[in-house]
Amino acid sequence: MRHPTLAALAALALLAPGAAFAQAPAAPATSAAPAETTEPVVPDLPPPADCTFTKVYVCDQAGCGPDKELGTVDLPARLLVHYPKRIIASVSDSGLPHISEIITASSAGDNITLQGTDGLVGWVMQLSRSEAGASLTIVSNDKVMTSFGTCKPAP
Repeated sequence: MRHPTLAALAALALLAPGAAFAQAPAAPATSAAPAETTEPVVPDLPPPADCTFTKVYVCDQAGCGPDKELGTVDLPARLLVHYPKRIIASVSDSGLPHISEIITASSAGDNITLQGTDGLVGWVMQLSRSEAGASLTIVSNDKVMTSFGTCKPAP
């Protein structure tokens, strides 16, 4: 079952090509550009991960139910989590790549939590250092999508 709002949620292939979103006015230019960093978001994060999500549940005010897609990506949906580059990358069913910036990351014990925004949606991904399980939740103003899968070291 297709969810129109979820086309905007396509887990890190969330934005349909050419989609336009209202954005806040650009901040005034500063005299010094921020320095680009190659340091990882959190110093002790693992190497890049290859994640595959196989279950998706979508909720809105009417209720929740399973779905066959992670936004616009058919299941199983693969994502690359690249900690040093601060990105999560995917490829839509139409073959177009999509990259979402990891805005914040935290690591406590075995848990790794990543957060970001993509257009008008927000997302959070929870991973483990010692177990393969992972979850990804994407929210908009009227829908929530939660997906479950596993991650392994990227090739």
